[in-house]
Amino acid sequence: MNLADLIETRRFLGSEFMMWLWFKSETHDGLMDVAGHGAIEVVYDDRLVLEAYLAETERNTLKGGSPAYSPEAKVALQHGKRVSRAKLRVVKEGREWTFAFKAEGMDFSSVKIPSVLSKKEEEKFYERMYLLEELEEIMDALYEEFMMLRLSSDWHDEMVPAMQEWIATDETIDRSWYPDLNVQAAS
Repeated sequence: MNLADLIETRRFLGSEFMMWLWFKSETHDGLMDVAGHGAIEVVYDDRLVLEAYLAETERNTLKGGSPAYSPEAKVALQHGKRVSRAKLRVVKEGREWTFAFKAEGMDFSSVKIPSVLSKKEEEKFYERMYLLEELEEIMDALYEEFMMLRLSSDWHDEMVPAMQEWIATDETIDRSWYPDLNVQAAS
């Protein structure tokens, strides 16, 4: 199997990662401990796109407010649609990043970084690069946690049933809905 074929057979992981992150964010009120970064807030912001797995023309685009908490988003999930794109907000130590994230290639776009504090142009450049790198490291740590869970038996035994129950319910959920697992990315 060549590299292009291998990548193509793994594209579903981006969507599963976004579903898991949505579920974890909702059950933890957006607050989670991220390996190597401590307490981080991760929230689905004001844009969410859900698509049918086999028919990309069947798409729900939800905008404004908190679409991840809308009844329309839940109905789309109940009809088997998956997250294909979302606007995310990440907050660490009072600094906030917002960006669009596309599941298929796990691409970042429209990244807004926290305010740059440096005064000199050269220092501003390096500070911006540092802030982009920090966001990438946070998302990498979350993806590593997801992959460790995804490759464990806990994924099918506990996480998938919990996520299916979350999708099926109209109830407000809390931390108790998230399986108590000891899967954490390395620090």
